[in-house]
Formats: sequence, structure tokens, C-alpha cells
Amino acid sequence: MSIRKQPNGKYLVEIYLPNKKRIRKTFATQSEAKRFEQFTQTESIQKPWMPAKDDNRTLNELIELWYGLHGQALSDGPKRKNKLLAMSLMMKNPIAREITASDFSKYRQLRIETVSIKTANNDQTYLNALFNELKRLGEWNYNNPLAELRALKYKQPEMGFLTSEEITLVFDELEKCRNFDAYLISKICISTGCRWGEAESLTSTQLTPHRITFTHTKGNKHRTVPISKELYEELPKKNGRLFSNCIKSFKMAVNRTGVQLPKGQSTHVLRHTFASHFMMNGGNILVLQQILGHASITDTMKYAHFSPAHLEDAIKLNPLAKNGG
Repeated sequence: MSIRKQPNGKYLVEIYLPNKKRIRKTFATQSEAKRFEQFTQTESIQKPWMPAKDDNRTLNELIELWYGLHGQALSDGPKRKNKLLAMSLMMKNPIAREITASDFSKYRQLRIETVSIKTANNDQTYLNALFNELKRLGEWNYNNPLAELRALKYKQPEMGFLTSEEITLVFDELEKCRNFDAYLISKICISTGCRWGEAESLTSTQLTPHRITFTHTKGNKHRTVPISKELYEELPKKNGRLFSNCIKSFKMAVNRTGVQLPKGQSTHVLRHTFASHFMMNGGNILVLQQILGHASITDTMKYAHFSPAHLEDAIKLNPLAKNGG
């Protein structure tokens, strides 16, 4: 680097950078030339002309990083990690920074050949959340490749519930089961609206007189629901876990009754049955939200139409009502 005064009175700065690039610039005063020289020296140390080192971590590596820093604290963390790893396997474990929305769209196209659109959308949600969380943690400096990718639209599946006659059929069959736990778990589900897994995993500490506290919940929040004295007295009083895993016993019992459930529904029909009958019997939608443990009332509103009073103003306030129509 050098500063030379020119015959015309101006000052020429001549700089050779490490990449052999030459910079020549003329200034009216020596102080301006020196400031430029100092600025260029600083820039030279920082090496702005050198390209940033590429991040060549694979998707599997990001999944492991996400799980260690965040995922393991989630109630469904291990399950979500396994789904992400299965997704990565199908995508051939690509370099993460090279993933594009187009890549995921092609993966999704193959995926919906064997699973529902809802499941494929869940895959997108999991991967999208992974990139967003790593970015928040300062572990990802690239854009989220799925940020602008919209989920696929699909028809909401039919929400089935058991009629009073079907409830009798199913519970008569469950009572005959070799594994009586299936009967008791089903009774808890249809009496409290809980999910099968929440009831199946109950321990003695979660059961108190005429109350059940669900702790292993989808939203990771505890909720306590009252039960009848009769149901409480039926439940086992022992230390530790109360029931064995018996979802297969439930499915087999339902199959024997001939009751037809909507595709994709099994034990969840008990939760739908509780909520549907709760509203048909005049229950309050806000109370139902608390019983079911929904974070948003939007999730609970799908049961609102079962209420006898739901939108009944349509009868009283339609244009023909005044004319006796």
C-alpha cells in the first residue's frame, strides 16, 4: 500500500489485495487518502472477498442437532425425531442447504401414494418447524426452504361417533374381552373424553376419589376431569401403572360387533362420542373445551352443531318466519 502525491496536487492511493486485485483511488487531500487506506486495511483483514464457507451438514445432522437442543424437551420429541429421520431417508439424506421447496414437493408427491394428505402435511409441519427452531437458536444461517410452501388442501374426514345403541353393543363386547383393561380404559375415555393413550398410561397417583388427572397429554398440560362414584369404584386400586397396553383388544371387540367406523378412526371414536353426546345433551362448548384440553376453541367448535340450540335462530329469524312459513 502506498500514498503518492501527484503533479496535479492530488493524492493517489495504490493498494494490492491478497487476491492480487489492485485498487487505485485519487483524493483531494492526504487525510482523505489515509482514511481510505486505513479502511481498506481493515477490510483486508476481514477478507470480505473470500466466500463464506459452505455449510455441508446433512439433514440427518440437523435432525440430531435439533433434537439435542430442543426436540428432546417436547412430549412427542422422540416420535417426531423418528418421523424426521424417516423423511430424510426417503429424501436420501441431502445436504440441508441444498433442499428446495421443489425437492420437498417431489417427496410429498411420492408420500401421498401411501399415506393420507393430512399425514404428508404433518411431515411438512415437522420439517418446517425444525428449520425455524434452528434459525431461532442461531444454528442455521440459510433460509427455511419450506417457508413459502403451502400445505395441501384436503377434505376433512368424516367425524364418527357411536349412537346409544352402538355404545351398548361395543361395551357388551368389551366386557367379554379376555383383557378386561380394554373395557375399563374404554369406559374412562367415553366418560371423560380423554384420548386412549392418556387413559392407558394412567398411574395410581393420577386417580383420586371421583377425579382423574391426565398428565401425558398432547398439549403437555395437566387437566383434571371428574368421574362418577360408580366408575371410580370400578377402577383398580394398585400402585404404579393401572392398565396394560390393550388397544388391539379394543379394535377386535369393535370388529366383532360389526359397528362401522370412519376410515382412520379407532379408539378416537370414544373421544368423539363423549364430545358429541355432551353437546347433544345441552353441554356448554366452553366447558367442553376445558374437558377435552383443547388449546383453541376452534378445535372444539367442530362439535358445536350437535347442540340442540345451534343456529336455531335460523328458524325464528328467516324471511318466511313472520309469514308463518
